Amino acid sequence: MIGFEDAEPAGDPAAAVAMFAEAVEYGRQVAADRRKRPADDVMSAPANAEVDGERLTDDEFCMFWILLVIAGNETTRKSLSGAVVALQEHGLWKGLAREPGLLATGTDELVRHVSPVMQFRRTATRDVELGGRHVRAGDKIVMWYGAANRDPEVFSDPHSLDLSREPNPHLAFGTGPHFCLGSRLAKLEISAMLTELLTRYPRLSIDGEVSRITSTFISGIEHLPVTLR
Repeated sequence: MIGFEDAEPAGDPAAAVAMFAEAVEYGRQVAADRRKRPADDVMSAPANAEVDGERLTDDEFCMFWILLVIAGNETTRKSLSGAVVALQEHGLWKGLAREPGLLATGTDELVRHVSPVMQFRRTATRDVELGGRHVRAGDKIVMWYGAANRDPEVFSDPHSLDLSREPNPHLAFGTGPHFCLGSRLAKLEISAMLTELLTRYPRLSIDGEVSRITSTFISGIEHLPVTLR
């Protein structure tokens, strides 16, 4: 559903649409089952939760389900592989292996640098002037996260990878009502995985050509050959 633009596997928008429909239908089945037989699992909670006496509709539950399986998967994986590449390209892997405590601030910096989600389209809710451009209520606008996270008016030396950068007001997790629900889990997963790699393989190195997926939505690594040492 995310990589349909890429040649590997063979890109097929129609197959992506069909897969999305199948995933939504599976979500409906899960919701119905958990409402009849609630359990102590992550799907039972949204299926049965009530706010002011209202539950999620089937459509709302399905969108929540899609959000969990895609947003909780693609972005974290792409952040991890992108972080390995970034640390190698900036010559920081060995130093971070000696001082893994830098991940306390470095995880956010790596997510800022990688910016795994490239863009989102939003709808302006009111007239506004932004960067000298007039945006009218109802206009469709595109937010490019990579550009925002390298804004020289916000980040000093924005193209560098500064693992001690703080504060770090990056937008890789979104902002406002669109802020990522799983941001804390994602940072925990990225930090834990990198800590293990750095501890076990302090002399890890890239061994071959790194290739990226073809996508207008996700900035991701397709092949990342490494030597573990």
